[in-house]
Amino acid sequence: MLRPSQRSSSYDRLRAKLIRNPSSYKEVNKKDWNRPKTPNEIAIHAIKGGARAFLMAYGLRAGVHFCFYLLRVIRKKAALSNILSTTLKNEVALRFGAMFGVFAFLWKGVNNGMRVYRNKEDRLNGLVAGAVAGLAILCEKQEKRVDIAQQLFVRALQGAYNAGKARDIIYFKNGDALLFGLACMEILYAYTMQPSTLAPGYYDFMIKTARVPHDLLRLNEKNVRGNALTVHETLNAIQKFRPTDKAIQVVQSLPPHPTVVPCEAIHPWVDGCHATALERFIKVVQSMLPIYGTLHLVPMLIFRFSQFSKMPVSMLSKTALGTAKSCAFMGLFVTLYQYQFCTHRNLVKHNIINFNSKYLYGLFGFVCSFSSIFLEEKKRRGELAMYCLPIALKSYYQILYQRKWIIHIKHFEVMMTSFAMAIIMSFYQEEPDVLSSFVRKIMLHLFGRN
Repeated sequence: MLRPSQRSSSYDRLRAKLIRNPSSYKEVNKKDWNRPKTPNEIAIHAIKGGARAFLMAYGLRAGVHFCFYLLRVIRKKAALSNILSTTLKNEVALRFGAMFGVFAFLWKGVNNGMRVYRNKEDRLNGLVAGAVAGLAILCEKQEKRVDIAQQLFVRALQGAYNAGKARDIIYFKNGDALLFGLACMEILYAYTMQPSTLAPGYYDFMIKTARVPHDLLRLNEKNVRGNALTVHETLNAIQKFRPTDKAIQVVQSLPPHPTVVPCEAIHPWVDGCHATALERFIKVVQSMLPIYGTLHLVPMLIFRFSQFSKMPVSMLSKTALGTAKSCAFMGLFVTLYQYQFCTHRNLVKHNIINFNSKYLYGLFGFVCSFSSIFLEEKKRRGELAMYCLPIALKSYYQILYQRKWIIHIKHFEVMMTSFAMAIIMSFYQEEPDVLSSFVRKIMLHLFGRN
């Protein structure tokens, strides 16, 4: 039997568990960090850091805008003479740069000020400085703050999960793919049943990518919710999309309350589900090629230009391969979702099943996303999950708000940003390896070590 002095309380055991084993990570070397010691030095350090972060963030966002504008010029939808003025005066790029510049200025000022005042360098400095610097989100427009706040919040959660994983507290195999699947389950449910809970721009992107027109999706939503469909309404919807004779014939014989809206009303321009799937894959890959090409190329040129200048062929080959994988992933994602849509209808058509639930469309989203994400590189799976999770959370929040299960809190996105950045910056200074490599690289290039 243990003596009282040998026993340990639950609190002591928890504290011991939270202390990370030094052998499991490389301790941050702070010897080479720039450490301003006087108020004037701190002010100059913060101003220089803020200016540098502004220029780099502005250049990145303006570069992406330049590439997309150039595509419009190639497609003869914009004038080449306006490309420079439109890019340099772009308000989105200016606000984006200002947000990063103000954040760097506040973080460096508060962090180093606390270090000098306390004569101590620890996690608390980063925690407080990150919370104060989170106010930089006010540089963005109101409608963008929520999206940014949610992105930062899930990054903080990712850091907390990785910290727990490093301490053997929590771990899920293929957790990134699982999280991506769960996020897409909500997003695809919203896409088919609650489109108003998605950002208009994001919903338009989904419509263009998935290539199922809005009018036809809304016919399906109306049917799932138990509302009657008229032949006139359904014919008007499909007539916009060059329907085949078979599609017109099927729609004309449609009852007011079918179990499901048939495939002929979902892809009326193509007869046959296999042909639709093939067409969908090819079209999606073609449409995503310039987008993914830009997203893979621009960050490489900005953040890894020195490597690119030394090994241009190798770096371009990696970029091309990454682009091909991303396009194949998106093509398979959309194709699998369409296949499940069609399979459900064919099962109903052959009297194998006789039901249609709104939750099926979320389940379809989980299956297609979880299956296709493995085409992407391991490091990109977590990034895709972190991108989709805030969109899913926002949709879920709006559905709960519609049902009056939660209330609206003014400036909640600012508080969320400060909370998230407090966690992120505390990890960044003391335990950066728990943050994703993508986040670490961006922060290192934009903010430096201190």
